[in-house]
Amino acid sequence: MADTRSKVLVLMRAAIRKKQSRTSFLRDMKTQGLTYPQKIMVADWLSISEFVAKDGVLRHVRRDAYPRAKSIVTTDWAISGEYMYKVKVTSRLRPDEPITERFVNIVSDSPMTPRMVEQAVVTKWAEWEDYTAETLEEVTPWTAIRTTI
Repeated sequence: MADTRSKVLVLMRAAIRKKQSRTSFLRDMKTQGLTYPQKIMVADWLSISEFVAKDGVLRHVRRDAYPRAKSIVTTDWAISGEYMYKVKVTSRLRPDEPITERFVNIVSDSPMTPRMVEQAVVTKWAEWEDYTAETLEEVTPWTAIRTTI
């Protein structure tokens, strides 16, 4: 089920962005043989819909303010902490190299302000082996996620 579910979640995100209806999507998945319990599929649809709707909202929150509940994605995903922050990071290897853009995640057991999230990325940047040679150009808190598990 895990392999099927991961495939469906990728397709689900694309379908939601294209504004496909849930019923139509579930029917398409059944036709393709990509199904798992409907109750879980519907819960996934709701989580992904909320994630797509609130993606990027954290960048509009004041840097010294905690995000309000309406701007935080609530999900039942298994995250190692209660909160996860998706952060857009731009960096480069050398001044003459092009800028690289990626998303990194910061996990926390307590809520964080955008400023705290930025500081956490700067602090952890040197610890992440893949990025040690890169210089941070810009750090933008993107999305706040809270798990209900």
